[in-house]
Amino acid sequence: MSFRETTGRDYNYSTDYSVPPSMASTGYSAVCEENEILHALPADMHKLIEPCFKTVSLKKEQFLYQEDDRLDFVYFPVTAVVSEFKMLEDGRMVEIAVTGKEGAIGLPAVFSDSQTASNFTQVSQAGTATRIDAVMLEKLIRQNEKLRTALSHFVNNYIKQISQKAICNMYHSVKERLCTWLLMVQDRCGRSTLSLTHEQIARTLGVYRPSITCIAQELRASKLINYSRGGISIRNRGLIEQTACTCYLELGVR
Repeated sequence: MSFRETTGRDYNYSTDYSVPPSMASTGYSAVCEENEILHALPADMHKLIEPCFKTVSLKKEQFLYQEDDRLDFVYFPVTAVVSEFKMLEDGRMVEIAVTGKEGAIGLPAVFSDSQTASNFTQVSQAGTATRIDAVMLEKLIRQNEKLRTALSHFVNNYIKQISQKAICNMYHSVKERLCTWLLMVQDRCGRSTLSLTHEQIARTLGVYRPSITCIAQELRASKLINYSRGGISIRNRGLIEQTACTCYLELGVR
């Protein structure tokens, strides 16, 4: 079946999720400091790898990869957020991982023997990313231990996220999971207003839309969120953190 058919930190989130034309037309150097993996690299390495990267604009619900697609590129999100899904036997799907500015998409192409995607990867929040050819990244990794270590650290966190989300999906309520997921997305894109629909959230959490609508109405009545057609605003992040399951302590980006 085809998929096509609590932290105590201060937050200052932007509500603008458009892609600035000046950023969309620039190269790696204009945005490298926004992706945390690339930002952590030494300045001399930035100069070395800059010619290998290209800034791309990712549209909401755009597919980066579908199951069995060849992994030709690795993406380092900057303002975009990307979800990875697993298709269930009944045709529903559930998100198994979400990646933003803290990570990269498509790393199996350089860290394993597999050159094809094992899951469906779709843009959840539109924005920018830097892209590099997978073969070129593999060469850079072999040449530089610091880059290899940084990517390996993210892979370990990625595996941890998948494991934690499996536990979360099995044991926690939809309301807890929804609050945790909203926090995870906001952490990764830095916006107070998220471009989301109830249908998209239901698909992501692997539940039916009416349950999301009921929970969203409850959260809005309690003044935790606001929502309108196609958008959800987090009004009281502290209360959202209190309502989220304890998995957020493991899944939040710090």
